[in-house]
Amino acid sequence: MTLFVIIAMTINASAQYKPFQFGLKVEPGVGWAKLNSEHLSNNKSKINFNWGFVGNFYFVENYGLSTGFNVKFMNNEYSFTDNRPEANANSTITRTIKNQYLEIPLGLTMRTEKIGDLRILGNVGYGMGFLLNTNEKNYDINKEEVLMETKYNKLRHALIVKLGVEYYVHKASCLTAALVFNNNFANIYKDNQQDVLLNNMCLEIGFMF
Repeated sequence: MTLFVIIAMTINASAQYKPFQFGLKVEPGVGWAKLNSEHLSNNKSKINFNWGFVGNFYFVENYGLSTGFNVKFMNNEYSFTDNRPEANANSTITRTIKNQYLEIPLGLTMRTEKIGDLRILGNVGYGMGFLLNTNEKNYDINKEEVLMETKYNKLRHALIVKLGVEYYVHKASCLTAALVFNNNFANIYKDNQQDVLLNNMCLEIGFMF
């Protein structure tokens, strides 16, 4: 009898919420670089636009795991000393980076009870990014393009922190909006001559089914 009551309570509790959510999102935002080498300077933030797919798997109503994929465009510009033999003394190179990554996030999602049609949610997790494409250009002080061979790491590692809301429009379907900080913590280059981290802050807008 006791076992029957426990099973009935579990089924009843499970019926109160949808354990799976899937959806799409877009992420307009701004990207910047953290320059960890002394000879790097003039870091300039750049606008970028990301999109992706979201999957939430709740093991209880307000706690679960989130994954999916993000297509991220990490743009930046900075300057460094021109060390080429033919360069003038103390001249600089300006580098623009437009890297594209396929990021696979895995995080813990927490959300409040419903407040009317709203829930407040938070998420913290790890993102592994796979380099899909890079478009790098280097310019000297005369704005002429300089050809350089740069080796990028194929993987990008990031801490992802999110704070936002869900607004329910019909049963379990909801609109989402969140502020997302994507903090790169490993050098994007293979060599150690330049230590650069590409970070991103964006507004995530999505719809969950």
